[in-house]
Amino acid sequence: MFSMSEVSKKLDLPIATIRYYTDLDMVPSVQRNDKGQRVFDDEAIVWLEGIKFLRELDTPIPEIKEYIKLCQKTGLAALKKRHKILLQQRERAESSLIDAQLHLDKLNQRIELENQIIHGKKRDSLSAARRFCQ
Repeated sequence: MFSMSEVSKKLDLPIATIRYYTDLDMVPSVQRNDKGQRVFDDEAIVWLEGIKFLRELDTPIPEIKEYIKLCQKTGLAALKKRHKILLQQRERAESSLIDAQLHLDKLNQRIELENQIIHGKKRDSLSAARRFCQ
């Protein structure tokens, strides 16, 4: 069994975040010791790792809660619903990847322009606002 501070360090999650997830009943296997403090077994840590991963994908809490409930069920219906949620997550991740690539391309264009100015290949003739938004 692990304490909240041990889990926090292990998963690099703030204690307040772990407390929040457990208060929302998102960690099915979390237990309490005789002092009423939360204690975590290996299964609880796995739940938290999964929650952390989905939050990193910007998955809304209600959707994560639904996915957790579905993971506790067996059968084809639950499997299909879980699969659908994962497909939606993949679509979001792909969209984020496209957005990140567009941002990277624009950033590289700005860097190249500044390199050209630094090396005397172009003049720095833009207004401050246009320089800011080049």
